[in-house]
Formats: sequence, C-alpha cells, structure tokens
Amino acid sequence: MSKAIRKLVADPPIMTVGDLIDELCRLPDTALVSFTCPMFEQELTFYRLRRRSKDVVEIEVNAAPQSIPSAA
Repeated sequence: MSKAIRKLVADPPIMTVGDLIDELCRLPDTALVSFTCPMFEQELTFYRLRRRSKDVVEIEVNAAPQSIPSAA
C-alpha cells in the first residue's frame, strides 16, 4: 500500500452532522446525492445508517454492482 493510501486510511477526514447539514441545506429537497470513491473510481450505493454511540453515526455504503469508473 502506498504512503498516500496509508495516510488516507489512517487519517480519514471527519464530517460532523452540522457540516453535512450546512452542505445539504443549500440543495433543493429533490436533489440527488451520490456516493463515490475517487481513489478507486468506484460508485457506491447507500446501505444504512448505524448509530455507533451517542455522538457517532456511521453511514454504510456498498460498491455499486456494475459501476463504471467516474469521469471526474
């Protein structure tokens, strides 16, 4: 595993609920949200939310079955 990948795995960015709300509140209620993994150019699909503790929620995603590499 390269040093850059190890750094991403070891030190993932943290987003609070407030950060997420700030980003999403700018969008209309009908806006679509997509999940991607830029490192592997993989599309992801939402699976579920899991409450890990009082202050931690985990958003689970799965690799899309037949996703194609993103052009971004």
